[in-house]
Amino acid sequence: MFKYTTDDDYILSEEEQKIIVEWVRNNYKSFKKTGYNRSMNSLQNYDNVPPCIWDIKKRVVEKEQLQDATQDPFFKDAIGYMQNGGALHKHTDPNINDLIHVRYNVYVQLPIEGGIPIYNNIRCNLKERTYICCRSGIDYHWCEEVKGDKERIVISYGFMLP
Repeated sequence: MFKYTTDDDYILSEEEQKIIVEWVRNNYKSFKKTGYNRSMNSLQNYDNVPPCIWDIKKRVVEKEQLQDATQDPFFKDAIGYMQNGGALHKHTDPNINDLIHVRYNVYVQLPIEGGIPIYNNIRCNLKERTYICCRSGIDYHWCEEVKGDKERIVISYGFMLP
């Protein structure tokens, strides 16, 4: 069975977390609405993305040995934002020929309750500032409803892998 995470080492610092949360709170109104109290946008659509977001991507790429991986052309690198009542529906993402859509989801901030991702029917309890690999092109995935005033903020770096 595929293991979704092998450790829960932090991939970003508390300072980077604060910078990203502040940036998202200042920009989420320009994100695309994708459901009730749920929005997202491609990071490539912004000129003012905090540099630490790209530093975190470099860490993930290095740790996962993705230097030669193809960028996901559909969603690219994206950021998701959910407030109280928001949830992600059960779905898979598109693949291209023999390449599988894979996303490395960095959990910048988690709500007080809910917002837990479920990949291939496995509930993945995570800590803030950690990340997980989602084989989004082959595994159904979704997340529980966000409850409370603390938002769910996830950076999703996308790749197409063999």
